[in-house]
Amino acid sequence: MNTSNARPRRLSVLDAIFLQIETRDTPMHVASLQIFQLPETAPTDFIKSVVATLRSPGKIAHPWSLQLANVPLGSLAPAMAEATHIDMDYHVRHTCLPSPGGERELGELVSHLHSVILDRSRPLWTCHVIEGLENNRFAIYTKIHHSLTDGVRGAHMMCRCLGNEPGPDNWVAPWADAPQRRRPKTPPNGDAVADGSQELSIRGQLRSLGSAIAPLLKRKAGNEPVRIPFEAPACILNGPVTTARRVATQRLDLGRIKAVARSTNTSVNDVFLAICGTTLRRYLLEGGKLPESTLIAGVPVSLRANTLNPDSGNALGFFWSVLGTDKADPLDRLDAVHHSMAASKDHLQGIPGPARMNFTMMTMLPPMAVLLSGRGARVKPPMNVVISNVPGPDRPLYLGEARMEAMYPISIPIQGQSLNITCIGYDGQLSVGFTGSRETLPHLQRLAVYAAEALTELEDAAQLTNTTRPHDQQVQGETHG
Repeated sequence: MNTSNARPRRLSVLDAIFLQIETRDTPMHVASLQIFQLPETAPTDFIKSVVATLRSPGKIAHPWSLQLANVPLGSLAPAMAEATHIDMDYHVRHTCLPSPGGERELGELVSHLHSVILDRSRPLWTCHVIEGLENNRFAIYTKIHHSLTDGVRGAHMMCRCLGNEPGPDNWVAPWADAPQRRRPKTPPNGDAVADGSQELSIRGQLRSLGSAIAPLLKRKAGNEPVRIPFEAPACILNGPVTTARRVATQRLDLGRIKAVARSTNTSVNDVFLAICGTTLRRYLLEGGKLPESTLIAGVPVSLRANTLNPDSGNALGFFWSVLGTDKADPLDRLDAVHHSMAASKDHLQGIPGPARMNFTMMTMLPPMAVLLSGRGARVKPPMNVVISNVPGPDRPLYLGEARMEAMYPISIPIQGQSLNITCIGYDGQLSVGFTGSRETLPHLQRLAVYAAEALTELEDAAQLTNTTRPHDQQVQGETHG
């Protein structure tokens, strides 16, 4: 491998796991699909100049400059080192959609790109600038290995390089090692849990872990329990995963979701999880595959104290939440989600910061052991689906004069977890990416349509009339693949 003489840095256990469980059928990269609207005054070579800027950033910043190092026991404890040479023409590609350049053509391309495993002899990322998108738009699809970043940090890296206002010199490449003129503040994730800074002795941490485990073992009748791994029912969502991917996207109006949250005394994330529960209930009912007991979602929670740390890969834990798919009434479904998430959040918040990461790692180890074994599709699922809500900028961003219309997160199906649902907040919307195994989940695009209709169903159930809904409620859903 072509790396520098700098001392390689061993990855954390969690970062290393994302490398160790990767196979050709289960690539471990996450991606961002950004859609930009070109201004009418844009020169004919605008996109060509974007490609040129992305290919010539000067010095490249971490983690984009890192590649796997050849070290002793590297398969067990992998390490990263600075690459001495990065072929930017390889990493940044220029692609044109076939006519008519619609959402279907874009979806087919992105689904294919997301199926391709990253080359481990190079830094673990690629970028595709895609022109020819209808209505005078273009897209940028960027993927990076999950061992290098989690969703919160990844979203921050992709947004902080863009401008607050349109202008010719308002952006840089996300991998440019240059001072950023803007550090966009992102709204906090409602389920983020700070990692804390107080010190605890080993004895104190063990005592804290003991008190944290007790509620998981002693459950009181009538109280919503703190859910734990492997309580999920068997479901077609937990079948085998093959190489081919299918991607679907949807935009949900954040104002409408907030209105439902206010009227039901719940959180935005509660409402989003209930929307996902309604979507999956309908999808599975249509195929006669809905389990009698509720689906369980693994909900990543950020433990990150500093999104700007260039050497910080993943800092996350999991909540385990019911989705209320056993309930026919949408408000009952939302209520079940709300109480389940409240139990998990209250429990994790009660654990002192230094012990919190240890506790989340302890609860994640059994599911990770299943994933490492490659038998995820053959044993009882630790959860039925992973659903992530990533905070993002609440104002429009610009690449030159081109306004970013949407930014969709595209994530990872793994063996036994054939569907991933991730959303990111951007400029008054939740941009949702559904990523699934192509063979296991046919007609995946229906999930995007059902999600939009699930929000309307919740509004109707909460008696939010047309006059009380935000005027900009109609957002065109986009289905890919």
